[in-house]
Amino acid sequence: MKIRLIEPKAPGLNVFDRALLPRLGLPLIGRVLRDEGHDVRIYVETLAGVDWVDVAEADLVGFSTTTATTPTAYNMAKRVRELGIPTVIGGPHATFLPDEALEHCDFVVRREGQETMPELVAALDSGDSLDGIAGLSFHDSTGQPVHNPDRRPCPPEAFAALPDPALDLIVGHERMTNIPIMTQWGCPYSCDFCSVIHMFGRRVRARAIDNVLQELANYRDRGDIFFYDDNFVVDRRRTKDLLRGMIDRGLTPQWSAQMRADAVFEDRSSRELDHELLSLMRDSGCAMVYCGFESVSQATLEAYNKHQDVRDVSESVQAFHDYGIHVHGMFVLGADTDDKTVFDRTVDFALENEIDTVQLLMLTPCPGTPFYERMLQQGRLLTDDLSLYDGHHCVVEPMQMSAYELQMGICRAMARFYSARHVLGLFLSNVTRNLPFLISLLWRERKLRVQLPRIALLSILPSRWPDLLGVLRDTLSHESWTQLRDILTVPMLRLYGHKHVRDWLSQSSSKAYIRRLRRLVEPEEQAVGAS
Repeated sequence: MKIRLIEPKAPGLNVFDRALLPRLGLPLIGRVLRDEGHDVRIYVETLAGVDWVDVAEADLVGFSTTTATTPTAYNMAKRVRELGIPTVIGGPHATFLPDEALEHCDFVVRREGQETMPELVAALDSGDSLDGIAGLSFHDSTGQPVHNPDRRPCPPEAFAALPDPALDLIVGHERMTNIPIMTQWGCPYSCDFCSVIHMFGRRVRARAIDNVLQELANYRDRGDIFFYDDNFVVDRRRTKDLLRGMIDRGLTPQWSAQMRADAVFEDRSSRELDHELLSLMRDSGCAMVYCGFESVSQATLEAYNKHQDVRDVSESVQAFHDYGIHVHGMFVLGADTDDKTVFDRTVDFALENEIDTVQLLMLTPCPGTPFYERMLQQGRLLTDDLSLYDGHHCVVEPMQMSAYELQMGICRAMARFYSARHVLGLFLSNVTRNLPFLISLLWRERKLRVQLPRIALLSILPSRWPDLLGVLRDTLSHESWTQLRDILTVPMLRLYGHKHVRDWLSQSSSKAYIRRLRRLVEPEEQAVGAS
């Protein structure tokens, strides 16, 4: 069969757009289908546009979605179905709301799809019954929705044997800024707002270390690596064995990963750091960690069921920095325990602890989570426009402030952290601290001296800074470029953050939504004024 798979992009600007990373569900499914002899191509809209002429010739079109990208997928599916081509949708939103998804497509693949999707394709190809395919939803001959029993999570031995995702099936894969690699699925924790454990379970399944190392070898010299694990450090011993294997085999590209703050502790009760793990991370090429700090309020951390305290956060930042690893701190604001002081308190904490970059997002209800069910039952959802469920828009009525105050509070907090003053100050501080090295570059790197006029021109135009980095990378020796990139990374990321905040606030859709939230509080203000 000719199968086309699509990962839609959410409308408007999104903080994740810069990464240019596909999720790995479609490349994994695509690999399995290709190995079975099917003609497969994948479109990821953040990397390349969809070729609708090509899609119109397909026998089956599949979509992988999040809640925010679901409306786009529904519209695309309608377009495809009008051509008489069957459609299938997967992902967390469709998994937990399959009846809704079936209003827009022919089939829904719930939870993990690497077994369900090939079985569906085989049944469609042969005309066999769909009744025995676990994890599949569809309409029967009378038009009634049918939800086959759930497929049990892929067992550890089967997970370890999964093939590498076929990134080469993605149109525009050469534009990826990082190579994504998944080493394990699942998370043993149970944060109140997170859908991971409901999608993949709390039992963590890990790939064989040799398989991960082989995949890393396949992408040698292809660029930086991003480990897609929801929590990179679960089994501490396994993580160390993986990092040792990377070092022993010379597979040490710059890499980043998501992990918890308490990963730095050998013994959290004694606050003893795991210096062995931190050393292995540094020596294997770790450049940045993405930590779900979530809040600087202990009450909020407890409400989130985070099993973490504020002290863990501050001490982890210091520990990572001591080993030369940058920290991206991710915070979720808008809990019922948050009041209007949360914005300044969060930015103050981030600046005082010198967190390199931050991500301040709205607490957003994802279907399948306890938080979503509570908000639904309490009637606190402000909109049914799923495209707004992206962490950038306030879609739930907060407890201790208005939705407008939460929306603007986060916008102003982001603008404050990513202010031009802070970006410039950090850049000048880094340059001053590394001035001897920068001067030596001019002496040692002859090609750099030749490129100085071009570099000077690009450096005064912030919009051209990505081009500037490309010139420097191509001009300098590997050792010099690695050291210079470490100096420039955080100021460049801060500059991106500054630009992103301004661009998001200036787009018409953002202005319209902010006006809508503002109108919600105007009647209350008028009532207070009248009284």
